[in-house]
Amino acid sequence: MADSALGHFLRVRRSTLTPAEAGLPPTGHRRTPGLRREEVAARAGISPDYYTRLEQGRPRVPTPAVLDALARALLLTDAERGYLHTLAAPRRRDSAAPDLPVSPAALAMLDALADTPALVAGPRFDLLAWNSLGGALMAGLAVRPAHERNLLWQVFCCPYGAEAPANREPEGSIGAQLVAGLRAAHADRPDDPALARLVARLSAASPEFSALWDLHRAGPPGEGELRVRHPRLAASTLPYTLLALPTPGHHLFVCLPPPGTRAPFRELAATA
Repeated sequence: MADSALGHFLRVRRSTLTPAEAGLPPTGHRRTPGLRREEVAARAGISPDYYTRLEQGRPRVPTPAVLDALARALLLTDAERGYLHTLAAPRRRDSAAPDLPVSPAALAMLDALADTPALVAGPRFDLLAWNSLGGALMAGLAVRPAHERNLLWQVFCCPYGAEAPANREPEGSIGAQLVAGLRAAHADRPDDPALARLVARLSAASPEFSALWDLHRAGPPGEGELRVRHPRLAASTLPYTLLALPTPGHHLFVCLPPPGTRAPFRELAATA
């Protein structure tokens, strides 16, 4: 249900916001971490009973003004405020995100980026197309099972990415960005069966993914650093950027040479 998703989001964000972060004075020992319901309600200017009903998933459709007040009370980012509005909206898109083909322009871009690993990811970060270096970096995508041809799976579960814990840190890591991006992209498709299967599979295979998913953060992925332990790659830290493409839900993932390096992907090309 949409309102239970809203309630879960509010509970999680309340539990992870400390009184100090919210600018509240110390109050001694607390039985549970985070803010109390009445503290969030007071910060948002609504009644504790109304806020409790929202958290408990009772039928309520908050006004945009109330949602904005809750976003301020919980110190949400702009992206998370938009996510909150989407969770509260009574209307939903079709349950499954459409699987659109990769555009000819995106395929041409992959060919043009011949000297660096580049991949096209779909709405659930399934890897739809890649150049030769991209396939080699991700441990031979062409021969991997379909469920492993996914950027999240590569980061959390495949050896080259999974052996680097920094990829799954709760703040700022590529794993945290991808999980937040998945949350944001599917907020209005809570019943997407393909999303449910992906989340269940990743949660079973990776406790780190499960923990990040439960944080309920949302926001667009952008750029950062990918840590890899590739047997044919000297560099262990690769800058990356993730760009939205014109095709809805599609992104271009590109790894960049580390600063000060020359031809860092020469060894990788030998396996492509």
